[in-house]
Amino acid sequence: MKNYKIVIILVLFTLVITTACGTGGTQGSNGSKPKPEITVEGKYDPPINLVSVKAVDATVKFLEGEDIHNNIWTRTYAEKLGINLSYMWVVDNSQYKQKLTATIMSGDIPDAFVVDPLLFKLLYDSDLIEDISSVYETYASENTKMILEQDPTALPCTIVDGKLMGLPMTDASIAGAPVLWIRQDWMRALGIDAPKTMQDVIEISSRFVKEDPDKNGVDDTFGIAVSKELWGAYGGLQGFFNGFHAYPRIWYEKDGSLVYGSVQPEMKQALAVLQEMYSRGEIDKEFGVKDSNKIAEAIANSKIGIEFGVWWNPYSPLNLSQANYPDAYWQAYPIPSIDDKPAKSQYSAAVFNIIAIRKGYEHPEAVLKMLNFWCDNFLAAEDEEMRDTYLGSLDNPDVVKYKYTDFHLWEPNAMLRAYKNISRALAERNPAGLNMDETKRYQVIMAYFDQGIKEAWVEVATYGENGSVSILDKIAKDGGMLNQFYGAPTKTMAEKMAALNTMEDEMITNVIMGESLDSFDAFVEKWYSMGGEDITREVNDWWKR
Repeated sequence: MKNYKIVIILVLFTLVITTACGTGGTQGSNGSKPKPEITVEGKYDPPINLVSVKAVDATVKFLEGEDIHNNIWTRTYAEKLGINLSYMWVVDNSQYKQKLTATIMSGDIPDAFVVDPLLFKLLYDSDLIEDISSVYETYASENTKMILEQDPTALPCTIVDGKLMGLPMTDASIAGAPVLWIRQDWMRALGIDAPKTMQDVIEISSRFVKEDPDKNGVDDTFGIAVSKELWGAYGGLQGFFNGFHAYPRIWYEKDGSLVYGSVQPEMKQALAVLQEMYSRGEIDKEFGVKDSNKIAEAIANSKIGIEFGVWWNPYSPLNLSQANYPDAYWQAYPIPSIDDKPAKSQYSAAVFNIIAIRKGYEHPEAVLKMLNFWCDNFLAAEDEEMRDTYLGSLDNPDVVKYKYTDFHLWEPNAMLRAYKNISRALAERNPAGLNMDETKRYQVIMAYFDQGIKEAWVEVATYGENGSVSILDKIAKDGGMLNQFYGAPTKTMAEKMAALNTMEDEMITNVIMGESLDSFDAFVEKWYSMGGEDITREVNDWWKR
């Protein structure tokens, strides 16, 4: 039992690191399992140079004798593709955007690099990045095109004025849809049934504060987690607002045009309830100065019983709860509604980063060759030895090799397909036909039920029956609230949206802490006068085109 438990924990770790950056472990688009050979077709001779920049934080570990400049990926690019990848500089994630901005302003621009959508638009407006429309059509492999075109909102995020100006680093858009997480063991301890309405959630929050759900005899628990960032992947408020049919920070259709959710009247009702919950002590009085790390700490210390987050939260930070309290179990629920109208979970195109190529770089197709290598050999293949070599393995789970390269993509549809395959295998108690990733998840889920290994709950809570991915599958079928604006930022958006977002966050924080609800109305008026009116017009012009 002990050795089996160690194996399951290692498998869990592998699944966690795969989940952290994408869906991973996929099949071809038609369900087949091609196994393409690594070839040197198209290798540059003589080799070419490609200079990039990189963020590497403390979570990135290397094998002995290797570093970001010398590893499996730099060697493979050189040996298989004839591409000598080097880095102008390497910094921590926290310094990347500032360093990149300074580098661009100096005029010494890397050949290919990762940017966020806002900087991408500024680079386009400054005529500093390459139009790769024809390069994409000529050099992208079938697998690369399949990944990039699977989500219809992905490529449009990098098309400006009809030109493909970058490559979106794809993932599953539906993965961003919020779900409700509640401590199931606390609910059992207090005899609470599953919530069906937002009123039920508010009642559960109140009981978690008043009735000592952890039975430690101390008044030290809160109802719902709220971080100072307000919109994080955990401790965020998107899901709470969605229960009131409010959709902050996204654009959706209303009366024939696109409107911005943060300034719609539905926001006010949700704010009033949050203010009441704060006054009753159900929200930490110091939430305004506590970031997501502090939320994770509160969850780990059994201080929080409810959080609105995303599907992968059991891997982080909810796993910390079970690590300290073995019987802790967080259950996912669909976002409930405040009335008889079904609630919709909001989500946006999953393009948070874009690969841009310097205008004038002699070999823009080199980026496609590197992406092809990834997509053809890891997203469309089932060679476990190769995946272990290039991505990471159970032999050394701390070393996650795909973090060494920015030239990779994740398949948007893989997660929901995996859920359906695993569900079938669980029903039949037969893993035949599952790919590697699915097989590992199946094994962990079975270990929870057959071997009683409590650490395996994270897979039960995600890919198991009634897990969080089952909720995403239902959202995908029934329709959530997709952000209808998924292009590059508009002109005024690029100039003023950051300031408007800051003003919005300050208003929401202040109202929750007790400021008059009239502050919301004042905010709406300021939002339109300080650029929102122009942004709304530009967004609708884009939408009509």
